[in-house]
Amino acid sequence: MTEDLVIATGQAAGACLADDPIALYRYFDASDRLLYIGVTNDPDYRWNAHRWGPRRHSWCVDVARRSLEWYVSRPLALAAEKTAIKAERPRYNETYNYDEAPFDPGTWPTVSRPEKVRKIADLIRHEILRGHWTSGQLIPSLRSLGTAVGASSRTISQAAVLLQDEGILELRPGRGLFVSRLFSLEPTAPQRCSCSSGAQR
Repeated sequence: MTEDLVIATGQAAGACLADDPIALYRYFDASDRLLYIGVTNDPDYRWNAHRWGPRRHSWCVDVARRSLEWYVSRPLALAAEKTAIKAERPRYNETYNYDEAPFDPGTWPTVSRPEKVRKIADLIRHEILRGHWTSGQLIPSLRSLGTAVGASSRTISQAAVLLQDEGILELRPGRGLFVSRLFSLEPTAPQRCSCSSGAQR
């Protein structure tokens, strides 16, 4: 495995001499395709953990090159990691490696009883059926959705469970709710939402 070494842009040339520098590492295959991005204070130990640790990764056999980008602090490295994953889309990262569903709270109506849970589920389903939220996207937080429709996070959660049961949403622990990767929307005429109840904002 070959290696590239750089100091992160905007940092002093002596940054690697900091007490506890942190490396942002990238693994590439023989065709220079980006496989994985991570952060560590010990790149060799981390590489061995990927290969031989309890959570060993099968893609390690494809790694041909590693690049290291050193940062003077862990917060700086973590911020750079998030930005890099979102921009570069490594093949095997899951955290941060997704799009966020667009959301304009002002376009959602306030929802009132009865059948509040069903109406909220209809609103979420409508965003997906019209192709506004697509497969693999992270949907807005329960709090954001609740604020938009005037409902508690618990009520939004109940609506989300209905959609998980339908296979439209999937929960990824520690990350949030996503439009299911198994959900496929065939091109159809625009769907009309029957969930409007209450004043339109």
